[in-house]
Amino acid sequence: MRVASLFVLFVSALTLAGCVGIDDDSGDTTAALKPVLTTTASNDRSAGATPLGIWRGGMTMLVMTTRNRTGNEEPWFGTGRASDPTAARVVMYPPSKTLLASVNPISSSGWTIAGVSPLSGDQPATALATQAEGRDVLVYVHGYNETFDSAATSYARLVDGIKFSGVPVLFSWPSRAALLDYVTDRDSAMWSRDALEDTLTALANDPKVGRINLIAHSMGGMVAMEALRSMSDRMGSTVGDHFGAIVLANPDVDTDLFKRQMKRLSSLSSKMTVIVSSNDRALEVSTKLAGGVPRVGSGDSDTLRQTGVKVVDASDFGSGIINHDIFMSCEEVRAVVARAIENADE
Repeated sequence: MRVASLFVLFVSALTLAGCVGIDDDSGDTTAALKPVLTTTASNDRSAGATPLGIWRGGMTMLVMTTRNRTGNEEPWFGTGRASDPTAARVVMYPPSKTLLASVNPISSSGWTIAGVSPLSGDQPATALATQAEGRDVLVYVHGYNETFDSAATSYARLVDGIKFSGVPVLFSWPSRAALLDYVTDRDSAMWSRDALEDTLTALANDPKVGRINLIAHSMGGMVAMEALRSMSDRMGSTVGDHFGAIVLANPDVDTDLFKRQMKRLSSLSSKMTVIVSSNDRALEVSTKLAGGVPRVGSGDSDTLRQTGVKVVDASDFGSGIINHDIFMSCEEVRAVVARAIENADE
């Protein structure tokens, strides 16, 4: 009976735990769809037909992904593990009441992927960093149960919501986007940590790249913490010089592990903000699957503050059943992310 009840809770929570089902009432429209971008972009900053970041009528983000490539059309990247990472530019179009239904009726945020242009070169992380030169960056690491499309479109909504003026960078690892593949997703997330470390290191080592801001959601927090720890081991206390805000949103990370990791990441603690929610149902399930070990994203705020990080308790802002991605859907919690980036140097 106990196993059956946990299974029902698991399915119910994780059905809604991915960044899906976020309604958007935006009235923005686009005049027409541009051709899908399928050519390989060069590594200079002028590559591609659109500027990086938010522009009138859309957005262009950089992507580093460890997902397998599926070709030159949707879905572009699948759920399998690639032998090598791919760096790319992705053009996004905003919600459109006139075009949304015909373009992508199941888009999670109303945003639509218009096209993908892989970057050329043997060193994808270096190629990505070159594209970002001259600007601050915001790297987003998604969580469990995400397709490439859902991660990109949800991130586009976040970037637009906080009006980030730099270069958005999506790090997408090969989640299977299936309810019962939690363990496989966890393994794939950890398998991708070296690629995330390489990406962050390339950005940090390029003197023309500005401040690196990092947001990691749910299981993505585990990947981010491991990558940061490896960077810190190599770069020492200077690692903090390259980062602005580091935001962990409802991280699905073992609390005991987090406290140990933070002992190695003391130089980054003042830059780190952790968003927690005591009514995060997805993390309740994760805690049970972990044998009762609490997760950071639903943990005790005072305990977490002892590690030196800032903690924002968003429990009062969750109005849904799951409350696992409120930093995406809730304006007040989104403002926390914006303020963390704005005040990163204080």
